[in-house]
Amino acid sequence: MSGYTNCACRDCMDVTVSSDTSKPELCSECQEAGCVAIAPYSERVQFCTTYECQRLDTYTFDETGV
Repeated sequence: MSGYTNCACRDCMDVTVSSDTSKPELCSECQEAGCVAIAPYSERVQFCTTYECQRLDTYTFDETGV
């Protein structure tokens, strides 16, 4: 079943639409940046620690004046 999922990139906090909610996909920004999707969650491995997000805005935030 398709639906909204978290981006499959390890460090990305965006939400994307996946064709199968049990298999998250990369958001469009991560696809363009060349990020690598993490393996699906399992009981033993919570997340992949090999690949970092390649987006330029990964570790920054928008200053919105709040």
